Amino acid sequence: MLLVHSDEPLYIPVTQEPVPKTEDQLEDDAEVMLKLGPGSELCTQMMSASLLSDMESFKAANPAGQLADFIRWYSPRDWIEDEPVDEQDPFGRKGHLSARMLIPGNTWQTVWEGARAVPARRQKRLFDDTREAEKVLHFLESRTIGQIAQLTMATLFHVGVQTLTQQSGPERAVVPQYDETIDRITAACCRLSRESWTNVSERGTTGPTTARVNSQTKYEQQLLTEMMQLECTVTQARSLRRKLYSSESSTTDERKLSQREKLVLELLQARETNLPEGASSPIANRLMLLFGEARRAANEQQGNSNEAQSGANVRITKV
Repeated sequence: MLLVHSDEPLYIPVTQEPVPKTEDQLEDDAEVMLKLGPGSELCTQMMSASLLSDMESFKAANPAGQLADFIRWYSPRDWIEDEPVDEQDPFGRKGHLSARMLIPGNTWQTVWEGARAVPARRQKRLFDDTREAEKVLHFLESRTIGQIAQLTMATLFHVGVQTLTQQSGPERAVVPQYDETIDRITAACCRLSRESWTNVSERGTTGPTTARVNSQTKYEQQLLTEMMQLECTVTQARSLRRKLYSSESSTTDERKLSQREKLVLELLQARETNLPEGASSPIANRLMLLFGEARRAANEQQGNSNEAQSGANVRITKV
């Protein structure tokens, strides 16, 4: 490309990297711009900080460049080439700016007039990492222990979901609606992690304690109970596998594996099911042994409680 009013080449300048911003910072900026309105001077300054830096870099790289040259490089959609295209000028210099660029006193013209020819390495940094780090440290220093614990809650729940997913193993195939439950828990965790609990505690009229209780209640109601139920179901499925198929766990018969998964799934869903091979199957024998062990354990526990009660009566009599 050549400059519009000169035969000099158009040099692409070295510019500063865009300012990285978190989601909450973008939301805050959008809220400020919405309150100030499109005609506010502060709003224009917020929008034109990066634009000014790029214009100054462009002027430093192209001393003879004009606003039209910058627009051709920076925002090609705002440069409208004339038709028909001049074959003697294959560089697209025959054209004009778009309607919004020709509005008197628009932001682009104002910033271009105030921009100086300064290369990017000599400009003021758009993103001052030292200042941003100091802001983070000041934010943490001004928090209470409860607020800091509140900030870690979202991360802890994300780790909990990941741990539950990793440790589920083959049991996820027999747990009813496992994938749907994990997706629902993950979506709820992401939604709660984006809620600004700290801002709520600062703006609330009843103090930070009430805000922390409310956020904790939301985590417990929407995540903790469902995660506990899913973990309990996975543990039940693992327990059924070990108790019913402990001696045949190494089989590779796909039909038998399918029958096992179906049996465990039906036990988890309906709590009762028909055994594939009836009462004479190895699984039936294991179930009878399990019932017998459970009955003996219940009898022993009942006997121990009776002995403890009689001992208490004896002690009371002595007193």
